Amino acid sequence: MNNIIWFRNDLRLEHNLALSEAMLSSDSLEAVYIFPEKNKFFVGEAAQWYLHQSLMHLEGRLLKLGITLNVFIGNAADIFSKYIEKNGKKTTIFCNKSFNPIQLKIDQDVTVTLKQTKNLRYVGMDTVFDPNVIKTKANGIYKIFTPFSNTFSSLIFKKNFNFGSLNKTKKFTPVEKFTEISDLKLITNKSWSKKFTNFWKPGELNAINLMHAFLYKKIDLYSDNRDNILEQYTSKLSVSINFGEISIEYLFSEILKSFNDAAYKCDTNRHDFYRQLIWREFAKYSMFYNQESHLKSIYDYCDSEILWSGDDILFELWKQSKTGVNIVDASMKQLWNEGWMPNRARMISASFLTKNLGIHWNKGFKWFWDTLVDADLASNAMGWQWVSGTAPYSAQFSRIFNPHLQEKKFDPQNIYINKYLNQTNTIKPIVSVSSSAKEAKIRYQRIKLLQES
Repeated sequence: MNNIIWFRNDLRLEHNLALSEAMLSSDSLEAVYIFPEKNKFFVGEAAQWYLHQSLMHLEGRLLKLGITLNVFIGNAADIFSKYIEKNGKKTTIFCNKSFNPIQLKIDQDVTVTLKQTKNLRYVGMDTVFDPNVIKTKANGIYKIFTPFSNTFSSLIFKKNFNFGSLNKTKKFTPVEKFTEISDLKLITNKSWSKKFTNFWKPGELNAINLMHAFLYKKIDLYSDNRDNILEQYTSKLSVSINFGEISIEYLFSEILKSFNDAAYKCDTNRHDFYRQLIWREFAKYSMFYNQESHLKSIYDYCDSEILWSGDDILFELWKQSKTGVNIVDASMKQLWNEGWMPNRARMISASFLTKNLGIHWNKGFKWFWDTLVDADLASNAMGWQWVSGTAPYSAQFSRIFNPHLQEKKFDPQNIYINKYLNQTNTIKPIVSVSSSAKEAKIRYQRIKLLQES
């Protein structure tokens, strides 16, 4: 059979159910990657640089198996229709299912277009569980993390992991290659391209090395230091997970294995990291049931103008690291230079934008979307709505980070700030931290009263 393996956010060979099944079932196999023409929330701009490199890495590994990778910009349904015209109606398109709302819409179009031939075949998925499986006792949807986490854990400890079997001895005859990864034009910002090579090593093999280095060395310092904004204490696996260079199921399985080891059974480092991985699953779960949560607040009344100033000048100063609040400016400088910053820095920066400056969270979300190499739609949306208090899983209106106190607690020796800021060029704070926090609470009280009336 002349079949297709459709790569999406699963840019790997190992632990890839769709690929292993496609290789087992095919006489001829071609790999395809499709970048939609309308890419508002498919892959952010900084992440496109990473995607280009990861695709290059994947292409090289596929070639060793005799599998050709062709890439396209356009409508997936139209592209696959042409393939079926050429290869025959029995052509099967193998892929792992994604629950990302953008990909779900693409898949829906493909399914409708190909409904007569039933060519699309899901094998694996990009979450540990289908969101429809995790329900409350009343068959409802979890809106809060802790009960979701408890149910998730009860299921995963019973799970039989199946990663497929990659037959590396099987070789295919390469088909015609008529596209190049450069055709996707993913690298548009040359200065970013030069900067990011100093901080990131895309590709499956690099991701596996990073994962092993963290799980068997760095994780022992995780619990005590994960809130420290010095990056060496974090796993930095988020971008590899986002593009599927490593399987999230495999990562969970490796953590669970260590729980069975007497030396690690009660180890808080591994349990805390395990809990953070569940947060990521919860973000995808929550977005599946709130498919516009990257566009608007889950509590829709929180989009009222009462809460947000809409001051474009303040927003630009925040983006350009010119707020005069050192911890915020250092965080935003790291983001621009490296395409990344630790979670604590993200929360501090987001809180300052939404609470102290009164800027709608969605503006910050969009900026992070285009400047983070690990920009995941669900995690980014959840992070912003969590900080802003606009969703059921957040502490509504009560959580306001004091950036000065955060600085003293998490960067007491100013190591982080001195690394990213020129301390000879000091800027007066653009708002009073204490006064702006009080004003935020007043706005929140007003919207709460309106909601209750």
